[in-house]
Amino acid sequence: MQVLMQNMEQIEQWMNVYTEGAPKDIQRLKDILTDLGHPELKAPAIHVTGTNGKGSTCRYIEKIARDHGYSTLLFTSPHLVNLSERIRYNQEDVNERDFIDLMNEVRQHIEDLHIPAMTYFEVLTLAYFVYASKVDVDVMIVEVGIGGRTDYTNVLPSAVRVITSIGRDHIPGLGKNEAAITRQKAGIIHQGDRTVIGEMDQAYIDIIQKAVDENEGQLISYKSEAAVQVPQLGFYQVWNAQTALAAFRNFTEVNHLHFDEDTAIEAIHETEIPGRLERVIDMPETYIDGAHNISAIQVLVPEIQKSFAGREVIMMFAALTRKDIKESLDYVATFPAIDLHVTSFDYYDARSREDYLADTDAHFVENWYDYYMDIAHNKPEAVIIFCGSFYFISEVREKLQSGDIYENISNF
Repeated sequence: MQVLMQNMEQIEQWMNVYTEGAPKDIQRLKDILTDLGHPELKAPAIHVTGTNGKGSTCRYIEKIARDHGYSTLLFTSPHLVNLSERIRYNQEDVNERDFIDLMNEVRQHIEDLHIPAMTYFEVLTLAYFVYASKVDVDVMIVEVGIGGRTDYTNVLPSAVRVITSIGRDHIPGLGKNEAAITRQKAGIIHQGDRTVIGEMDQAYIDIIQKAVDENEGQLISYKSEAAVQVPQLGFYQVWNAQTALAAFRNFTEVNHLHFDEDTAIEAIHETEIPGRLERVIDMPETYIDGAHNISAIQVLVPEIQKSFAGREVIMMFAALTRKDIKESLDYVATFPAIDLHVTSFDYYDARSREDYLADTDAHFVENWYDYYMDIAHNKPEAVIIFCGSFYFISEVREKLQSGDIYENISNF
């Protein structure tokens, strides 16, 4: 008989052991879902991929759907603090107790089916669909993990597909250039699907159009929607909001559901998006952003220049060893108004001082928290931007929003 996992730490321990070295195989997940009675078909879906903007677009869609009165189940990655953040029901993270029960049930299914190993993301994708089978849901919003064609979320036979953007990331896993990456992401398009695209070059649109035509579908540009005001910093968030608006409008048309444009626009105005130029401390003005690849950095940095013109801006960047960061850091270095620093954090694959040497001569900060507290004491009028790996900004967000830091800063 299975020994039940009692807390999040035990879940992480089991996941790390069970998923280690598992070969990637999307057919394995399809077979499991078949054995479980196809929970992935519980409700119609909006399936979202793209190099950048996926998470923001999903949050806009979620809020629009909820404000229309529809029940939503959102699957995103990675998480900022807690693993259970990856599954949100009606705009609330699955509570910890329910998530523990869910993972015990998933583990039991896996053991009953004698599955020797699955990947980390595969287990979480399975958990999402198992949870879908338990709740009343009108709209499943599913964010791709990596790529599209071979991603575990690509078990959805039909959906409104969304491709938010195209850029370089996760190479060589997805392809040697943006064209190859586009073909991977266009792999989520199935027969008859409507596909909504965000801001991208015409060359990539042509590749996606070919995939749409081959599947006898329909291609819709985010430009079919008027620009809307958004509460977040970042001109690119307007693109994400338009993409979300187009996606939900088409979702309601395909599924013969009610849509009200005024409700949708008001929902966008009220959407909160963590980890995207999110202000986490007021004084000194401190933001976190998950920009970690050149495509994201090239939209983040100009926004910083525009929003904080004339102010001292200090950026602390941290990345994983498996990421190509040289081009991103070189780009930031062309903006002398931004005081760039690189650092490490508490994660097994985080870059160390030595890992940065080949890519940048930016100042290395040994302990980002101590350095930040020094800035807070000596430069309270500065703007501090933490960016890079989501694992890094997760650590920053959790530590800076702990109860004692406000007291420490206010004592200066």
